[in-house]
Amino acid sequence: MANAALPNQFEIGVVGLDSCGRKLARAMAGRRLSVAAYDRNAANIKALQEAASEVSIHIAGSMTQFMGLLRQCRTIVVSGPGAESDLFSDLLEQLEAGDLLIEAGHCHFRDCDRRARALAERNIRHLGMGILGGGEDGCGPVLMIGGRRDTYDSVLPFLEAMASNQNGEPCVSYLGPAAAGHFVKMIHDGIEYGLMQLALETLGLLRRALVLEEDELRDVSGAWQMGAPNGSPRDDAARWTCQAARELAVPSPTIAAAVGMRALSELEKQNDFATTPFRQPLGRFGDDTESILDELHGALRAAIIITYAQGMAVLAAGSEQYGFDIDPAEVIRLWKACGNIRAALLDEIASAIRATPDLPNLLCPRTSWSNKNACATPSGGRASCKRPCPP
Repeated sequence: MANAALPNQFEIGVVGLDSCGRKLARAMAGRRLSVAAYDRNAANIKALQEAASEVSIHIAGSMTQFMGLLRQCRTIVVSGPGAESDLFSDLLEQLEAGDLLIEAGHCHFRDCDRRARALAERNIRHLGMGILGGGEDGCGPVLMIGGRRDTYDSVLPFLEAMASNQNGEPCVSYLGPAAAGHFVKMIHDGIEYGLMQLALETLGLLRRALVLEEDELRDVSGAWQMGAPNGSPRDDAARWTCQAARELAVPSPTIAAAVGMRALSELEKQNDFATTPFRQPLGRFGDDTESILDELHGALRAAIIITYAQGMAVLAAGSEQYGFDIDPAEVIRLWKACGNIRAALLDEIASAIRATPDLPNLLCPRTSWSNKNACATPSGGRASCKRPCPP
């Protein structure tokens, strides 16, 4: 850590030193960028000091001091504190014309859009940055950026310094207007939430209905890691995904059911009925365990594909409705970069998207693309519908 600093010395600042903010600051400092940081949380500051002893990051003592340390026009990444926090409000008040705010904190995409418009009225530049990984877990960060293209281009070296790298390519991409990056992050988390519920239900079924020992359960579940979550998606992001799906008239029943089950599980903790044999049967389905496992494995894979299809359908509809013009193949590239656990399945999804780029839904078969709203039926006939082939 730097012990002394001169005014206007630092290239970039980080406000909010949660696990993601710490990782971003360390990544940039490790690429020889001069970084100043600020947070009111003493525990976060201590964690950064302990984790970043090998690089130079200056910790400011106050917001005013922090702002004075940065070069004009100032570039500031905000992570962790919500838009309603005093820390975030203090930062917004001290921004000046020409400054750039890169909003990496968890927020609803509509709030990000409103903030970008409000800052534009003050001639303050803004980028919305959805982040996958970025914690201290070895994954990411993967950066999904929305905002003005010229603003993105002007700070691309900073962004590439923050991002992880896969196969020699920085895991950062421009996705469209201000809210696009947070919208894509929201859909990712909604899909992850659905997958998490599928994994929990499958493991519960294995444990109860096949009466597997813990070692057996661990072996089976480990071999089935074809699309299970690699992290802990946020409850509010899943709810936002369901809300967006309803507004866009795109069915997403698996994600919606996962949100509902989380609420139900809280009620069940207070209800003895949840533990009765009628709700959670015990005992084997039959003697042919291997066949049952094969069928359950196939069902889980199908459910995972359906969940991705639902999320990608919401993504496509939102991109069109909100004017994002998101490239789904690029989105899949970014999602793949956050862990190898889903690589094979996401490769298959990316191949389907490349083969049929205007596909409205991954589960919608087509024999002709001459009519975008024409669905191919099993008999080869045609049917016209407003929102083709929902999963």
